[in-house]
Amino acid sequence: MSYLDKDLKKTNHLKWLFLGLAFTFIFGFLEDSYAVSGGQKIAGHVQNVDLRRVAQATVELRDQEGALVTSESTDDAGEFILVAPGTGVFSIRAIQETYRSEYKIVEVGNEEVGPVVLTMTVTQEIALEVVAPLLPIQPKSSSETYSLSRTEIEALPFGSNIEFNDALLTIPGAVNGSLKQVHIRQDHANFQVRIDGVPIPDTVSSTFTDVISPRAWERADIILGGMEAQFGNRTAAVIDITSKSGTKPGFGSIQLFGGSNETVIPSFEYGGTAGDKFRYYVLNSYTTTSRGIDPPTLGDSGFHNESDRNQTFIRGDYQLNNNNNFTLLFLNSIAKFQIPNTPNQIANGTIVGLIQANNPGFNPVISQDIDESQKETNQYAHLVWRHDVNASQFFSLAGYLRHTRATFETDPLNVLAYTGDTDEPFSAGDQDRFAYSNGVRLDYTNVLNSEHLVKAGFQFDRTQAVNKTELFAFNRVGGAPMGSVLMRRADSRLIGYREEFWVQDQYTPNDQWTFNLGVRVDNIHGFIEAAQISPRVGATFKATNNHAFHAFYGRLFTPPNLEAIRFVQLNTVGTTAEPENLTNNTVKPERSHYFEVGSTHAFGQIAVVQLTGYYKLSKNLSDAGQFGTTPLLNFFAFKNGWQRGIEGSIKVKLTDNLSARGNVAWGQCKGQGLQSGHFLLEQQEINDIETSEGVFCDHMQEVTSSAILTYRLLEHTTVSGQMLFGSGLRTASAGEKTNSQSADSVTTYNLSLTHVLPLSGKQRLLFGFDMINVFDQQELLNIGEQSIGLGVSHANMPRSFFFRTQWFFDS
Repeated sequence: MSYLDKDLKKTNHLKWLFLGLAFTFIFGFLEDSYAVSGGQKIAGHVQNVDLRRVAQATVELRDQEGALVTSESTDDAGEFILVAPGTGVFSIRAIQETYRSEYKIVEVGNEEVGPVVLTMTVTQEIALEVVAPLLPIQPKSSSETYSLSRTEIEALPFGSNIEFNDALLTIPGAVNGSLKQVHIRQDHANFQVRIDGVPIPDTVSSTFTDVISPRAWERADIILGGMEAQFGNRTAAVIDITSKSGTKPGFGSIQLFGGSNETVIPSFEYGGTAGDKFRYYVLNSYTTTSRGIDPPTLGDSGFHNESDRNQTFIRGDYQLNNNNNFTLLFLNSIAKFQIPNTPNQIANGTIVGLIQANNPGFNPVISQDIDESQKETNQYAHLVWRHDVNASQFFSLAGYLRHTRATFETDPLNVLAYTGDTDEPFSAGDQDRFAYSNGVRLDYTNVLNSEHLVKAGFQFDRTQAVNKTELFAFNRVGGAPMGSVLMRRADSRLIGYREEFWVQDQYTPNDQWTFNLGVRVDNIHGFIEAAQISPRVGATFKATNNHAFHAFYGRLFTPPNLEAIRFVQLNTVGTTAEPENLTNNTVKPERSHYFEVGSTHAFGQIAVVQLTGYYKLSKNLSDAGQFGTTPLLNFFAFKNGWQRGIEGSIKVKLTDNLSARGNVAWGQCKGQGLQSGHFLLEQQEINDIETSEGVFCDHMQEVTSSAILTYRLLEHTTVSGQMLFGSGLRTASAGEKTNSQSADSVTTYNLSLTHVLPLSGKQRLLFGFDMINVFDQQELLNIGEQSIGLGVSHANMPRSFFFRTQWFFDS
């Protein structure tokens, strides 16, 4: 096993730009020799209205009587080939969940039929009432792929009001962590979100606030493992969201959602057109609740836990002609969260006495009234040009901007007053993190011929990150806190650059075998200079049209986040904030070898089953933890580590009115040796990590499962039941090895009932009722101070009730 550990000198970014352009466009000059032999064949491709090619769409060929002659699914480039039984007049259309294309009439004779282009538009039906077949399997993919359609999202409890993290919990191997984090395939978060194919830069918190509300999703394609060379940076999973866009005629809705925990969520959306070439979609929602964060206590929403959030989504599309489309997208999210407290705590008399010696009028508030809060603001925008060079060559060029800020404000004297064990390091602290990211990305595709589908591209990213930290502590004399409250400050300002280049060939020598061969280059500059060349090799065998098997090997490279605390600048030596271990190594990028095998099986139009096993071997295994009381996480790394697991998932459509999906996963994660982040951990935890066998990761959960059953009881009434199971995150009893035990398992059953009431014209009213945690199982998701990472416990939601009303209208 070898690793590229050599630091690289600062590079000339203009040189990288020219290299990327040459690296990509050289494929544009390759000869297009797509050849098809034999029979009366109809070829073409399926695209969205913004010219994005659509994979896994079902293309149907029907005769003049409307009878289905044959159907095929589109490949990764959205292309299809249908074989007509003879000459005559036929109709063709494409369907995929909530998308439909218009019928196109083709006349098949002795001459070759020209390429057929099918453009998908969104059906005007309510998503819950859309009837669509199961998606066909992807016999050329070297990864496990999963999809969440708008219909499937609407069927979940909360409907379109569901939080981003809760929607992800329905995919295989997704672990419900605290602070609204989701851990996929035993990685600490480490997934990337894309909107219409463009990756979104990380936020400085990535904790509380949704990146993009599921209200704006039309569908999400999720890739788990087996990543092609175009995917880098964050690789546990790729969540590629296709956002809603304007249609003609226009559509809109007004919704009011509310219920337990003083939750009220009004929202509004509208999409339409202006003229023949411009489409637009606008969404705004406001959320207020008394349960913004999972509290440290079981039962109701806890104490001091109110939150407010406003989210805006705007998308505009300008179609210059049939070969050029421009998309402008803007996201805005502003939120404020109170940090929930543990009630009925007893103030520390020693600390209160020290504070009162310099502040005679100070008396600590009761513990549930400690006033800590976090404000978050995130803005993101991108402009994408999509261009079809010809029928077999197309590209997208995107430029993006992102501003993100998270400000944590402590209540210093009251937090210090409730210190538990003064022999351990303790402090109170403020943090203000913000970052500006901008960059450009090019994705180029060339269908060279029936055997080779080539993809290439590059991405350049520049991020300026700032982290201001302010600590409140005491001097430590002879092991005891002494004197007045001290203040320590650190200000970290850093500019980082990231360059990515990739080329990928999907080689299909015959109908059964497909080889996905690729290589990518990652180069980063910031507080560390590093690079890696990562080969990706996948093989897929299609035994029949309904059964496919795949194997994959690839190198992965995960850069560390830029917004790290400059701990040395805080000068905590001799204070109560001094950590037990003062080692201060710079966190290094994670470098991994990734292996995967799996299979996909379709049983007619009734069920699709996926089975996958994976193993990841890492150097500098990435993880994250809290520093002090702030919920903003700081990344650290183990020297070595591994993750392994097996997953199974199924989607079933028994009738047009009855469908289900479910999954179960087993996995483990272990880290050995501590590469960085010593100041985040206790010395005993570090000692356990440094043992030869290491420790299990705190975000590890051995068994995870989810299922949902949806039944349309009457013509306009839908009932859904959901189950979520987790065997428990890691913990340890006093005196036991770090993370050596599992917390109690958590099983949650949710129920949803919706009814659609048709009104005049195309107007409709939707009424919904949601019950969360039907059997009221109350458990802690994690147990603070008993695992690496989080020092505060977080409890699941008790039984709760919610109601929603949504008015749909067309213009």
